[in-house]
Amino acid sequence: MKVIFFLLSFLFLVSPVFAQQLRTGSHDLRIQWIEFNNAKPGTVEVTSLGKGKYKIEGEQRDPHRNEYVTIKGTFEVAERKLLFDGKIVSRIEYINEGKPCERVGPQVFRATGTRRYWRLFEKLNCDGITTDYIDIFF
Repeated sequence: MKVIFFLLSFLFLVSPVFAQQLRTGSHDLRIQWIEFNNAKPGTVEVTSLGKGKYKIEGEQRDPHRNEYVTIKGTFEVAERKLLFDGKIVSRIEYINEGKPCERVGPQVFRATGTRRYWRLFEKLNCDGITTDYIDIFF
């Protein structure tokens, strides 16, 4: 019984702490396809809207190709998850016939294990076969 109480107490204390550690300002944004081309990470700006809600907007672009990932919307923090609502668009010339892939509406970013970033949980590109790793760094 003491063990259960200890675990519940620990979870109760740790969850809010993580949410409080969310830093507003600039964060790195990356999609692995642009990283393979030796491009620098992009950035997103995170702004508090109050009451636990945040605005996020930014992009990563390859300076030599018309390849990018953009994100614009709002999110709330739930433990090690970002509950995002908005629009994410990615375009890589050799994926999805070079057409932009738009993800609109609710999405979840998760930080698992010892990762220092939140990764988009639904990784499947619009082409139905390619996996996109879209990450927002702490």
